[in-house]
This record gives sequence, C-alpha cells and structure tokens, in this order.
Amino acid sequence: MEILERQSTNRVTLRLQNDILDVLKREASKTDLTLNAFINKVLNKNIAFEENVNVTLNVVFPHDFFLSIVDKLNERDIKELAEKGPGVVKKLFNIIGMQYDIDHVIHNYFAVIGKYCKWFEFSHKATRDKYRLVFSADSSTEKWALFLKYYIKTILESLKVNITSESQQDGIIVFEFTHKELK
Repeated sequence: MEILERQSTNRVTLRLQNDILDVLKREASKTDLTLNAFINKVLNKNIAFEENVNVTLNVVFPHDFFLSIVDKLNERDIKELAEKGPGVVKKLFNIIGMQYDIDHVIHNYFAVIGKYCKWFEFSHKATRDKYRLVFSADSSTEKWALFLKYYIKTILESLKVNITSESQQDGIIVFEFTHKELK
C-alpha cells in the first residue's frame, strides 16, 4: 500500500456566479465528492491538461458532429482511422509520462474517455491474467460502434494481449483477453 503525503493547503475565498456554483454542486453530488474536493479535482484536471495534454493540437467539437463524420465513412476508411488509436494513446502517455501498459490504458484512458468524453460507457473486470472489457456505445449508429470496436482492438493488440473473445451487438462491444507474456 502506498502512503500519500498530505499536501499543505491554503484557504481561499472565491466569488462564483450562481449558475456555475449550481453546476459544480450538482456534479460534485453525482460523483459523491464534497464541493471543495470536486473544485480541486476540476482545477487539477484543468492544470494537468494545460501543462501536459494541451501541448498537442486538439480540435473540440460536438460528439454528434463526429458521429455524423464517422457515419459517412466506408468500413475500410473506418478501420484506417481506428488504426491510428495506438499511436494517439502512446503519444498522450509519453507526453504525460505514464507507462503504456494494459492496466494504465484501462484506468487512465478507456475509463477517462468513457467518463469525460462520453464515447461509451465502460466497465471492466480483471482476475489475475484474464480481463473482460465492456463498452456500451450509442447504438443509434452502427458505424460508430464499428469504429469503436476497431479502435479498441488496435489499442489492445498494441499492448501484446491475446484476445480470446470479442463481440459487438446493438452497441455493446466486449473483449476478453489475457496477457501474451502470461499465457
């Protein structure tokens, strides 16, 4: 068990617009955090983004817009786009100084993309060397689920896992695998 040192803090008084405060309180409640802890989390995330991630050029636009772009692609183009996944994730992990391995990708990429970018709902189970990842995508477009399946699969394959089972139906994508080294 790792023991974390308690960092010193300072009391700060802020003036927030009522509508922003209401949003912060609502989001804090959803995540079972105190308002103070949630504000700290938001500020830490924003600072980490500015210091680490924002060094790469990002374009932000609505998810529905991205879905409509993917929906216009043929399967070959979807697969080609999805194959860029490992490079994107490796670059991000390199920038933030994180090891590119299956456990870090699960907890610091798939979980984060699911939670904050809303690409999918994500759950996973790991027992020893066996993993089961479940992604629930917007089932309104079959091509989006196809893109996600290819995208996730290329990332998993780059992590040297042995995929033992994969399925996709009605926006639910499931991968079961073991580490190749542990097989």
